[in-house]
Amino acid sequence: MSFLVTSDFVKAHKIVLIFYGIDTFASVSLNGHMIGQTSNMFLRYIFNVTDYIREGQNLLQVAFRSAVKVAEDLYNEQKKSYIVPPVCVPKEYNGQCHVNHIRKMQASFSWDWGPAFPSVGIWRDVELVPVNDLLLNDVTTDIRRKKDTWDILVTIFLETTQSKNEELISCDITSTLYVSQSELISNSSEVMLDTSEKYININVSLTVPADAVKNWWPNGYGKQHLYHLITTVTTANGVLRKRIRVGFRTVELVEEPLEKGLSFYFRVNGVPIFAKGSNFIPASVFPELGAKEDTIRHLLLSVKETHMNMLRIWGGGVYESKLFYDLADEYGIMIWQDFMFACAMYPTSDAFLRNVEPEILQNVIRLKNHPSIVLWAGNNENEAALYGNWYGTGSAPIYREDYVKLYVNLLKREVEKLDPVRPFLVSSPGNGAYEETYNYTGVNPYSNLYGDVHYYNYIRNGWDITQYPRTRFCSEYGFQSWPSIYTIITAAETTKDLHVDSDFVKHRQHQPFGNQYMRLLISYNFVIPQNNNSVRDFANYIYLSQINQAVSIRIQTEAYRQAKSEVNSIGEGMTMGALYWQLNDVWQAPSWSSIDIEGRWKMLHYYAKDFFAPIIVTPHLSISNELSIYIVSDRLYTLRNCTVEIRVYNWKSTTPVFAKSFGDIIIESNKAKRIASFWLDEFLVRVGCGSLKSAKRSCIAALSLTDESGSLIAPVNYIYPDALKNADIPVANITMKIEKNHFLPGKLSNYPDFKLVLSTDNIALFVWLEVGNIRGRFSENGFHMFERKKEIIFHAHEGTTIELLRSNIRLVSLSDIYNARGNFDNDYFVRETKNLY
Repeated sequence: MSFLVTSDFVKAHKIVLIFYGIDTFASVSLNGHMIGQTSNMFLRYIFNVTDYIREGQNLLQVAFRSAVKVAEDLYNEQKKSYIVPPVCVPKEYNGQCHVNHIRKMQASFSWDWGPAFPSVGIWRDVELVPVNDLLLNDVTTDIRRKKDTWDILVTIFLETTQSKNEELISCDITSTLYVSQSELISNSSEVMLDTSEKYININVSLTVPADAVKNWWPNGYGKQHLYHLITTVTTANGVLRKRIRVGFRTVELVEEPLEKGLSFYFRVNGVPIFAKGSNFIPASVFPELGAKEDTIRHLLLSVKETHMNMLRIWGGGVYESKLFYDLADEYGIMIWQDFMFACAMYPTSDAFLRNVEPEILQNVIRLKNHPSIVLWAGNNENEAALYGNWYGTGSAPIYREDYVKLYVNLLKREVEKLDPVRPFLVSSPGNGAYEETYNYTGVNPYSNLYGDVHYYNYIRNGWDITQYPRTRFCSEYGFQSWPSIYTIITAAETTKDLHVDSDFVKHRQHQPFGNQYMRLLISYNFVIPQNNNSVRDFANYIYLSQINQAVSIRIQTEAYRQAKSEVNSIGEGMTMGALYWQLNDVWQAPSWSSIDIEGRWKMLHYYAKDFFAPIIVTPHLSISNELSIYIVSDRLYTLRNCTVEIRVYNWKSTTPVFAKSFGDIIIESNKAKRIASFWLDEFLVRVGCGSLKSAKRSCIAALSLTDESGSLIAPVNYIYPDALKNADIPVANITMKIEKNHFLPGKLSNYPDFKLVLSTDNIALFVWLEVGNIRGRFSENGFHMFERKKEIIFHAHEGTTIELLRSNIRLVSLSDIYNARGNFDNDYFVRETKNLY
């Protein structure tokens, strides 16, 4: 790469070349002179090029080494002492080995949801900076609430030219908080700096009256007020300036003694918050594409629109871009930030720790100003791997010693020093503060009485609410599904790939036994059509996989929300967080995501809008078939005179055979409450669903919750008395109109909204709409129709017309796939596939 430098530029006392992200092993030369080497994807590298830069044309060369080869070399060197496992990823990953030996995106060597693309290259900005006496690297804040004030400690990180001629320079340092357009709070001081020191940190204190600023709140609890803080450093040679945004909020991870165990929840501005959200993996397997604004904005807006208030940045990816955290600040999305260590043991050689230490320093300093970040976590599942002997570590003490050395003695120590305001967890899952009592290893990290839990079960029926643990906080859980058929065809070479048993399908499934698990889970509730000779059959299978995923995660999430305010006989419960795995995808394949690689919402994401709603009415069906009805509220106020109605439908009619109301209900602030319990079998027989033997398969029930004015205040919810494969589901004939006179101004974007009117002659389940390659989403999807007519809004995310919408829209409901109907046309996909190549 060649670039031009002016004569004025080279007159600076010092010139530095800054790489904000280089992946990973590289030698950097300028005009034929070696200026440095890199070995950590997560570091910012600053090279002094004063002696090598020249006026006019300059040549910058970056030579990369294979990360795969370096990882192998480091593994071989390490194993001379002892092996640091795993030796390789499972064969189903089709991946590369030994990524735990290098500081690179761990998932780039493959994962159970993504391919191996062990990239090399420059993945973040490069900058050439003239320095006359000082370089202003960073500005950070520690904000603490006192009784009537906010105290701000501003830290300015400076780098000097290390001048030998003039060791002391005078500078004025000012930090100014802009409370409003006309009001500011400022502090200035004159300091003398010793330029023989390379790095100098200066502190400035500000005191802000509490009533001069407004709090930053998580999504759903209030507004996200943000303020600009500008720091200037003035010397005889000029002014350096840095602007950051800050928010005023307190955050605590509350781990207080209960009768058994400890609590585990986030308290923001004094308010207990039930964390609702998902886990975020890199937006692209190619790191330079992971910060594309349209992609990140779409994903985070999709989080906000579905009532989520937290994302966990998973430890096998990257520390995300400034844009990502800026949007999280603006949208009120709390960030659980893992450090980039996942599902492995890690070396603790001096060289490895020397590489990790600046990674901790730089990334905590870069990110700590964001009010959205509420927690640092040392690793993903490494304590669980050690305890569970995932990688054959057995009882060898060296691995426990390494674990404590890396995550406690280094990570925990340094993070708490750099950021004393936020909590730090050593591992997820883990037992939180309880781990200090046993030196962080050797005890089951999956206790339901402490900390957070990851829970996966692919053998039991996902619709069985009784299997889910009453944990304090579930930070990972999920089920797989396939992405939209429209997404899959962008990766298929021929329609022959689009079959359940094709080599393409097997290759794209990276979870060991994943396809078998998916079929098993679907089969608990649906008859899987045996036809496998058309694209339509594959599309129907995709549809069933998305239904199973959406309903399973709805039921699991509601189980956690039901346990918000109660404990069982062994002390389990008081659940205060549900983060499903995972939000997004990196390729066209089966995964746990709710949004696929093309940005399409799966059925799960539509369902998340309901099961994460601020108030829900939700059923709990016990093993003995006792039905309990819960109301869960995250609202910070009490509602009175509310009513729950249960309506029971026979499959033969859209008119309920029975309706019962539970009135005069008080919905308490920020609580979950059971408001009714009864035996479901007896109830269904009594209301006319048939005999004890047939009643469960003959009826379905709906729950609604209204306030004293009769307005719905929660999404309608459903009770499935029996597996739907046993039910007498009718054939539903649905018609659809898009009416020109209902062309609406867009609410979610600058593009128009369209109103769809659907009509049915029978109960229709899991009505699913797709619009091909038109970007946008529906106001609802995957819904049930118990009414004859329903209106749905399509929110376009690009310019489109009614005619284009009509020609591309497709609709399917559950009965269609058993009646050789469905909305997918083989010829259509033949055409689409041909157009790709």
